[in-house]
Amino acid sequence: MTTGKWWLATVAGLVAAGVGTAGLALSPGPEAGAEQLASPEGWEVPRTPWGAPDLQGIWDSKSTTPLERPAELADREFLSDEEIAAVEAARERRAREGRDVRAERGTEADVEGAYNNIFSTFVGVDYSRTRRSSLIMDPTSGRQPPRTALGAERQAAVRAARVRPPRPDLPYPVDIGRSYDNPEDVRLIERCLGVTLPCIGGLCGFSRIVQGPGWVGIYYEQGHGGGAYRSIPLDGRPHLSSDIRQWLGDSVGRWEGDTLVVDTTNFTDRTDFLGSRENLHLVERFTRIGPDLMRYRITVDDPTIWTQPWTIELAPTLQDNRQNLIFEAACHEGNYALTTMLAGARLEEAEAEAEAAAGRDGGR
Repeated sequence: MTTGKWWLATVAGLVAAGVGTAGLALSPGPEAGAEQLASPEGWEVPRTPWGAPDLQGIWDSKSTTPLERPAELADREFLSDEEIAAVEAARERRAREGRDVRAERGTEADVEGAYNNIFSTFVGVDYSRTRRSSLIMDPTSGRQPPRTALGAERQAAVRAARVRPPRPDLPYPVDIGRSYDNPEDVRLIERCLGVTLPCIGGLCGFSRIVQGPGWVGIYYEQGHGGGAYRSIPLDGRPHLSSDIRQWLGDSVGRWEGDTLVVDTTNFTDRTDFLGSRENLHLVERFTRIGPDLMRYRITVDDPTIWTQPWTIELAPTLQDNRQNLIFEAACHEGNYALTTMLAGARLEEAEAEAEAAAGRDGGR
């Protein structure tokens, strides 16, 4: 069962069982979620020596809230505390399933099943403090807007690439992710290309913000995928010429009251966010709303992929900076994962071709 499916099954099971009709608020109104991101009474935004809102520190934006609202939740914008507690308990059980039971030693299943829990993105991660049923807050459906023909085509291509032969020898489902026909197909994490923007979910959880009078710097920790650094000018400069393209795009920032607004364009045709590439346009809004809380909204726009812009909301929490629990995520030389995966794919193809040839010869 995939992550989205077990999440959905848990909530749907609660609703089907009537949990909520006897004590749970199955339809909390907008104010229920808004309260989670309201500033404490009497609290004031801390400021830098030059007067700007102080966003500096290590922030954790990782959560188990799904990007899109499951269809069965319909117009349920927020979940109750009891429902969230049930979802988190089910997620903890799911994350640990099968990890304490070894298969026959020396088998591939044993190696696959022994992957260390420290790499799980679900253990020790909480539901977002927004209590939203999805990270998407606009449209109000909690789902991506309809796609254009090109957007649908790219989405279908990604799904097709994930179709791989079943593995009955493994005790749990394996998502291969994509084909391995050439180095460009291999996952970004093995190619050491770092993060893509917007940096949400998965291994992209911790970030450090550093401010200066005319700049904001952001470092993203991303497991062993390479991480990323962003330097965002605040001096009113325009975007780079459209013929200059960058992996993380070209970001320019400005202050709107106490909110840092970052506008990013000029992505390359090699970067990819849900099918959006060189036409991706992001507008990020960072607002400090509490001693340990930030409201972070990302508006995604690409008229070649979606019929309208849409917005994600996260609630990063400030970490104990004295512990300094953030690390440089740098890929290392001598990592043979990429060449090994390509060689493995060629071996699988050769084996399949041999089996097909044997079948043809046997049918004569």
